[in-house]
Amino acid sequence: MTDNARIRFLVLFSISPEKMTDVGDFVAGHLSQRFGGTTVLHSSDSATLTGFWADDGQAFKSAYEGEIHKEPVISLMLSVMPDDEEEAFSRIKATLAEAAKRFALDCRHVHVETLRASARHFDLQAEV
Repeated sequence: MTDNARIRFLVLFSISPEKMTDVGDFVAGHLSQRFGGTTVLHSSDSATLTGFWADDGQAFKSAYEGEIHKEPVISLMLSVMPDDEEEAFSRIKATLAEAAKRFALDCRHVHVETLRASARHFDLQAEV
């Protein structure tokens, strides 16, 4: 396929650092089986990725009064063909729900951003 158009999902959620590797491997493995690859970013040392969330952050407001929490964050990045956008979002939700049960995750809210992107690939050995 020659079309470079992609839909990129950036998925962010907070879990305890000791579970990040297992959860990341599980979710990325499942999504990669269908879409060919997933990137996992996580803060196993609680310093690489850190999220700040207001208690009332899920609401649409001009200012947030809720307490601000600082938490370790795991992030997944998945790029799919535009025709696969809805399936990918459904699979992200289902896979994270399964991971939450399997690994007894204590997170509730998941932040998902959807971006339009273009992808390019090259063979590094061919460039030498």
